[in-house]
Amino acid sequence: MDFLEQLDEASFRKQQHAEQERAAKALIKDFQKKCSLAFLKGETECRHEDNMFFYNGNFPTDTSLMLLDKKLQETFGPICKTWVSFSNGRHGIVLAAAWPEPPQRAVQHWSSHGPRSNLISQCPVCLCRAEVVVLTPCGHMLCVSCSNIFLRGTACLVCREPVAGRQNLFS
Repeated sequence: MDFLEQLDEASFRKQQHAEQERAAKALIKDFQKKCSLAFLKGETECRHEDNMFFYNGNFPTDTSLMLLDKKLQETFGPICKTWVSFSNGRHGIVLAAAWPEPPQRAVQHWSSHGPRSNLISQCPVCLCRAEVVVLTPCGHMLCVSCSNIFLRGTACLVCREPVAGRQNLFS
């Protein structure tokens, strides 16, 4: 194989990898939305099957499975168990995730806590350090990205009280 053929092949592989990255990102984004809704319903696992994934220009290879698995692990973090597999004779893809059930806690109202210290603590949902949104009326503090999944009437993930709203802090 001469140099130009090698260059063309390398360019093709790079383009193919970029297309697989975009397809994986879109698939995982849809899967993440589905899992967020499942989590809000109190479920501890989520499964998504896309039977057309490999008909849309993607190629069923172990590399594509490894790419999707890596992206799932990055998206869902170490607490969740994630897996990817082929379906329907290697023409479709199955994404699945399972997470531990949140511990049942007694409901403690904000007024019984006393003043909250200025120490930085973790968001109880994703365990990141940025707490800047408080849910009402329960007063639990979350990071901005986790608070965006709450609508009026949905249950707080920490205490299961209905969420009436949210308040940004320090903005």
